[in-house]
Amino acid sequence: GAMASYEDTKGTRWVLVPFWGPKHPKFKAPVEHGEVFNGAVAAFRMEQDAATGRFALNPAWISRDMKHADPPVVANGIVFGYASGEDVVLRSPPMPFGGEPAPGGTAGRIARSGHAVLYALDGQTGEELWSSGDEITSWNHYSGISIANGRVYIATYDGTVYCFGLPDRGRTP
Repeated sequence: GAMASYEDTKGTRWVLVPFWGPKHPKFKAPVEHGEVFNGAVAAFRMEQDAATGRFALNPAWISRDMKHADPPVVANGIVFGYASGEDVVLRSPPMPFGGEPAPGGTAGRIARSGHAVLYALDGQTGEELWSSGDEITSWNHYSGISIANGRVYIATYDGTVYCFGLPDRGRTP
């Protein structure tokens, strides 16, 4: 997936990289939010070496496990990442799955996909601040997420557009 980048209020440049599958055992970050099996977002700080003057991307944190993490977006220091929920394994010819033959190609992928989950993460630590849990009932296929006017939008395979945000002032949630 595509990377995202932002500069925090202290002037630090961050690069966020989504990935699928388990974290490589040799890759370490100072803050890791559990074991990663299906994918996650890895955050790197752009830092300059005082002795050489060279810049480097240094690992800062890895998010919680996300089923096929896709590109995050950032607003006000909050990283909005999501697990697409899509089964991305193409099986052609069909291979056994769960003890029964599974259809390959697109039909099989659709049948095996779950649901997307949107996460709000602290941009400095990767700590999960909020998640959509089971509210999204379908999966996302490369359509990404958008942020506008304090709301986050995600579209799903079944044609639904979800909108998450803060309730208007003076109204009860």
